[in-house]
Amino acid sequence: MINWKDMIATLILVKQELMKQDVEKIWPHHFPEVGATEESLLDLEEELGYKLDLTYRDFLQHANGWKGFYQTVDLFGTEQLKDSTKKEYAEMLLTAIDDQVLKESGVSRSELLPIAATEHDKDLFVLSLPNSAKPGEILWFAGEEIDRFENFAEFFLAMIDYNREEVLALKS
Repeated sequence: MINWKDMIATLILVKQELMKQDVEKIWPHHFPEVGATEESLLDLEEELGYKLDLTYRDFLQHANGWKGFYQTVDLFGTEQLKDSTKKEYAEMLLTAIDDQVLKESGVSRSELLPIAATEHDKDLFVLSLPNSAKPGEILWFAGEEIDRFENFAEFFLAMIDYNREEVLALKS
């Protein structure tokens, strides 16, 4: 079982250091949202028509989204995963990814759920759905595939490291 409380606390500490180093206020700085209720998760799954990946679902019970999760990227909570302007924008980013890029990544649009995006660039993070070849996998696109994570926990750990890199970049 993943200890989300510790992992979230670690990222909060990194984000606090990032905020301290970000004297020019380059990035937004927010704490995670309060965890989702079981009822809101069930409502979301009913609206989506499938069960969420268990690791991501477990995370949402601890943090129901996070604005400025990485730079200007917002990690979606249950409300953003429903029909929302953020979801619409993320789906537009997904539609804009070139077919050849998706083919090279071995995925199709219908197998992907946008879970994080920025409105300031084209960064988009998607979760591979249960009907995909690799359910639960997270892919990061920004015009092309940037990175790939075996599951949501691996993605979260990598984002802690990416945020640490931002701290180091601002220190230098």
